[in-house]
Amino acid sequence: MKLSVIIVNYNVKYFIEVCLHSVFRAAEGIAAEVIVVDNNSKDDSCTMIRAKYPQVRLIENKENLGFSRANNQGVAIAQGEYILFLNPDTVMPEDFLRKMIGYMDAHPEAGSIGPRLIDGRGKYAPDGKKSFPSLSVAIFKTTGINKIFKNSTYFNKYYAVHVQEHETAEVDILSGCCMMVRRSVIDKVNGAFDEAYFMYCEDFDLCYRIQKAGYKNIYYPEVTLIHYKGESTRKATISHVRIFNDALSVFVRKHYSKTNARLFIMLINVGIVLRAVLSVVKQLLKVLRLPIFDAAILLGTLAFMTTFWVEEVKHILPIPLESILKTFPVYIGIWILSLFFNGVYDQAYKATRVVRGMAIGTVVILAYYGLLPPELRYSRAIIIFSAFIGTVAMLGLHGLLYRLGIFKFIRYDQLPGKGVIVAHEAEYERTRATLKNVHYAPEITGRVEPSGEKGNSLATLPELSKFAYAAGVEEIIFCINGFSYAEMFRQMEQCGIAYEYKIHIPGSNSFVGSNSSQTAGDLYTLDRRYNLADFAKQRNKRLIDVFSAFAFILLSPILLFIVKKPGVFLSNCIAVLSGRRTWIGYSHQHPYLPRIRKGVLPAYNIVAGYRPDEDAAEKLDVLYAQDYTSDTDIRLILKNLKYLGGF
Repeated sequence: MKLSVIIVNYNVKYFIEVCLHSVFRAAEGIAAEVIVVDNNSKDDSCTMIRAKYPQVRLIENKENLGFSRANNQGVAIAQGEYILFLNPDTVMPEDFLRKMIGYMDAHPEAGSIGPRLIDGRGKYAPDGKKSFPSLSVAIFKTTGINKIFKNSTYFNKYYAVHVQEHETAEVDILSGCCMMVRRSVIDKVNGAFDEAYFMYCEDFDLCYRIQKAGYKNIYYPEVTLIHYKGESTRKATISHVRIFNDALSVFVRKHYSKTNARLFIMLINVGIVLRAVLSVVKQLLKVLRLPIFDAAILLGTLAFMTTFWVEEVKHILPIPLESILKTFPVYIGIWILSLFFNGVYDQAYKATRVVRGMAIGTVVILAYYGLLPPELRYSRAIIIFSAFIGTVAMLGLHGLLYRLGIFKFIRYDQLPGKGVIVAHEAEYERTRATLKNVHYAPEITGRVEPSGEKGNSLATLPELSKFAYAAGVEEIIFCINGFSYAEMFRQMEQCGIAYEYKIHIPGSNSFVGSNSSQTAGDLYTLDRRYNLADFAKQRNKRLIDVFSAFAFILLSPILLFIVKKPGVFLSNCIAVLSGRRTWIGYSHQHPYLPRIRKGVLPAYNIVAGYRPDEDAAEKLDVLYAQDYTSDTDIRLILKNLKYLGGF
């Protein structure tokens, strides 16, 4: 056996489907085996692998054992002369394995080899080569200084910038996302991965041991690999920083002297604190930028309307500053909270949510206004006109600043962008028909013919980059059926990073891609998606629970005569308010559905003397999670009002 490919999978079903497809294409003509170690995925990855890739040697763990232990499980049964450790969110061209093996066969001094990496838009990713963490390297990495000076061989030595992108050279560390190692070398260095590393830095450790054993770690840019970095491990969070730096501390303790290790770890911990503070500030600004901007608009509107009302309409003495300071912050706070709870700051921006949020907020403010002492009630008209003008101002400025590119973080609901499909005619028709059933799929402009004959296509493959630019295309979909991954890589390089790319393989219901190395992979799929999995939907469900439970307690003198089991009804209200229960829940808990609290009522209309059987109840639970909106809970609560104490 020449080669064993080991892939550790965790909840990336759609990505490993494409990964395996590319691996088996690249392995044609090579004596190779593919081993997948699944770390207790919940997305039916194993079912898909067994059905579509029965030749895979599949290990199904009952818990998440971490990257190192899972890879070592694969090594224990591997029979290949070479071991390729590969992430599931990767794609390789057809000549990839042959070239990697060829280099290793020709260079016995090479203990390991790794490719050039690009992200899902074809952009070069520098983490294919790194340097061992010296004191300065560790400081610049943990504090993030290396990102500021990306091209500096001193500040960014972590990414081994002294070695050029297309230069084959010995480096300290190769990326663990794709690393081919001689089996004989693994045996000499006492095994593959140290299981003290749960995630991250295990590749540092292995490369260090390979180098200490007298072998070289070779960066080999003659082959390129797509790495949809971020899908199998999320890297933009403070949690990642902590886990990475903890792993780095393990490496330092193991391989450096005690004195240096203590100093390293102290500085690493300082770096963690600095990164944590910066990360928190960055996240807060990212989340609060639009609410702060809206608050400023509303403050300006209130100030303008107050001045205008006093001086131009009523001709009265100015309102005391003390009264303004006691009321304006409350009014603005209520409006901003109303905008938030109405989903204005959710990912999908809708102008109607601004209008609805301001309207509801204004009603609440007017109710609050009626409770204020006389000296603070200077005019309802100021509130009403400020709300109207503020709403118009927010809608106009949101749109203007978005179009100017200043507020790129505002997520507008947009019509799907324009896309083109690279495929033969028959595959194009199948793919286009599939995309019609996919929400947010691009509007397909037409077909690009991968062979030389144009036929009824809009362009041929050599014309793709020029045609995409001329047609204003935003997305290119490659159908890998009668079309090679190698050619797809070439086209991505030629077209550049201005476009989004998707891969569609034969027999799949998904279109896989990623917009950058810093984002989780994005995809289109016909497989079931659940509305209830969305954070905004879960938030709104909880708000409905809280407000309705509070309202039921206030109305309990009346409701006690309506509901069955009044005592249980009151205890249910308390349980829902405290977060132990939800009004509407599943009939039974299902591991594949979004997690919610145990329900007081089921997800269907209750009929006296009848309960759906288990299969029917499960189907109703699925439909509830899949089609959930806030109206769903309100409708079910009202329909089943008398059963709030039980049924």
